[in-house]
Amino acid sequence: MLAAMHDELPDDFEWKPRCHLDTLPTGLFLHGELVASMLQRVDGTWLARLHLQDGIHAPLVTRRCTSFESGRRGAELWALRHERALRAKVAVKLQWIQDNVVMRGRGHSLHV
Repeated sequence: MLAAMHDELPDDFEWKPRCHLDTLPTGLFLHGELVASMLQRVDGTWLARLHLQDGIHAPLVTRRCTSFESGRRGAELWALRHERALRAKVAVKLQWIQDNVVMRGRGHSLHV
């Protein structure tokens, strides 16, 4: 069932573990940037966290899930609804990384 859900994702979106400690594909990534995640609560139930905005003042958007699979499916549907905004957000972040991190490592000065 998980493979079937993955096939329905738009190009460049992929489920994979959020970190080396995860044993399940708990993060939905777009070009390597986290856009949604599955979080297991201490009681064993799951929450889906949606990452449409970043920063300290961004709202923490979570949804309770009836299961891991249903939470992933819900996150995928959310990503489909907000695909344009997610792609724009990730493009800005990747451009910032390109301008301020990648070039610095190659001896170029930062754009000011």
